[in-house]
Amino acid sequence: MIKNLFIIPLFLLVSSPLKATVHEILVWDGYMQFLPSNLTSVQLGDTIEWHPLDIPTMVHTITSTNIPLGATPFDQIWQAPLDTFFRYIPTKIGTHEYVCTPHIANGMIGNFTVEDINLSITNNPFSFKPAVFPNPSNDYIQFSSEFNNLEFFIYELSGRLVISGISSFNFDISKLNSGIYYLVIAASEPEKIKLIIK
Repeated sequence: MIKNLFIIPLFLLVSSPLKATVHEILVWDGYMQFLPSNLTSVQLGDTIEWHPLDIPTMVHTITSTNIPLGATPFDQIWQAPLDTFFRYIPTKIGTHEYVCTPHIANGMIGNFTVEDINLSITNNPFSFKPAVFPNPSNDYIQFSSEFNNLEFFIYELSGRLVISGISSFNFDISKLNSGIYYLVIAASEPEKIKLIIK
């Protein structure tokens, strides 16, 4: 019985979803603006939320105009006495531009840029520490004790997230196709490793 009490919290900890950042954009009715109108440093999996800065007295929209290829378009009507918000989770890297269609002439436009910060080679080069082995591998990887029990992410070369989880001694990667991937370990300073699957 006591053993089960320890297993349940451990299961909940391991199975809980990874945290993503929520970025807030305010819809300012009075001066017909999005604040901020230019949002950067958004990562894949983050959430963008538009909230009213003041009580809307007219109809606004949050309408995508120019977004990356394959991204989901959006067109949200914002009307008084609406006091809720619109939420969007980007799935593609690049700049997403949007407008308020009734007030585009008033400059009510905005954009947010989804960056692949985890894979920036120039700003944060790949680690040469033996954080995982074997590398290359075809069935499992082991994390060194220094990097055990930390969040990690595996990306394709395109930047698409394919696996995330908590690092453990043996982690199954047998479902990945052969090729080169980027492994990011969320240590105090993120470790970026080129992972080769045979």
